[in-house]
Amino acid sequence: MMRMKILSILCLAVCLFSCKKTSTSTEVSVQNNTESSIISISDIETLKYVDYALDSKADKIISNWMKYYELETVVSNLKKADISYFKNNAEILEALIKDLKSTIPEKFQTPLIQARILALETKLYKLEGVANLSNIQKKELLLSVQEVFVAFSNLNLQMNKQVERESQRIQKP
Repeated sequence: MMRMKILSILCLAVCLFSCKKTSTSTEVSVQNNTESSIISISDIETLKYVDYALDSKADKIISNWMKYYELETVVSNLKKADISYFKNNAEILEALIKDLKSTIPEKFQTPLIQARILALETKLYKLEGVANLSNIQKKELLLSVQEVFVAFSNLNLQMNKQVERESQRIQKP
């Protein structure tokens, strides 16, 4: 009878200790996955892309295009490794894109610029989707961030080209 009690207590102790070890290792693996998806400024600086800035003439044309400046702030924060705008923020992102597309200055309402805005919209939605995944790898997140940078830079380049084309047009008498 005494042996049975000791054996029962011993089995219970073994079960309790083995369960605790399993849950601890699970906690560690979840914590490691979370840490690996966090990006830093140094990670952002390693991304390769050509960053085009707006020309002063193009900047004058968009001086009243507030949604562009809001988007520029979002991209600027991304360059500082701040992806909080894209975390659980789908409605605000959707409103920004909708307002950005509906308030394009008249000189920039061309198919080429609208195509760049559409490409940027796609990349922003992709980044928003990737940023909200719980098991995303750092590499995938950085790739999505880089795609947003490239799309925004291409939009700036296209607006610069539009201004350049307009200034090269010579009116015939």
